[in-house]
Amino acid sequence: MNTPAHAIFNLALLNRKDRPQWNPLIIWGALIPDLAMFGFYFGIKLTTDIPEGQIWRVEYYRPFWQTLFDFYNSIPLALLGLGLMLYFKRPGIALLFGSILLHCLEDLPVHHEDAHRHFWPLSDFRFESSVSYWDRNHYGGIVGPIEQGLMLMASFYVFRRVRSRWTKGLLVISNALPLLTHLYFTSS
Repeated sequence: MNTPAHAIFNLALLNRKDRPQWNPLIIWGALIPDLAMFGFYFGIKLTTDIPEGQIWRVEYYRPFWQTLFDFYNSIPLALLGLGLMLYFKRPGIALLFGSILLHCLEDLPVHHEDAHRHFWPLSDFRFESSVSYWDRNHYGGIVGPIEQGLMLMASFYVFRRVRSRWTKGLLVISNALPLLTHLYFTSS
């Protein structure tokens, strides 16, 4: 799934109107699994002249990066954090780990060859779904627009539930970002 979709879906599923102070934790939890990927991409883009295709077809799959991405997308580690925070009665931080866990579960059905080792460090198994949210060879042309539609519907729901102008602005940006990214990468 695209990163903004995770934030919106997780807000739709975990947001509590009576606890708006927890919304940033939900958003950060939705973003954390992808932060290493953004660091990887922007680090390479800003420091090298490696072509876009090579970044995503070669550099992305190097063992160091895959291990780093898998660390942040680990279901066992997210469950451990969630369990510890529940045990220590830290519901806000537990919600952050719950949002990380949701991100991982949302990714499982829509990643093919870019699937993570979601059960790392317990297993090196990668669940390679037969569909992809982006790869047209694996129904990305169908799954991507469905994801966009669901994201827009969830945004309307969340928009009515949140009070903060900041969060409402992020919702608008989050819906525009995947479209702009798609336009950028398809025009390159």
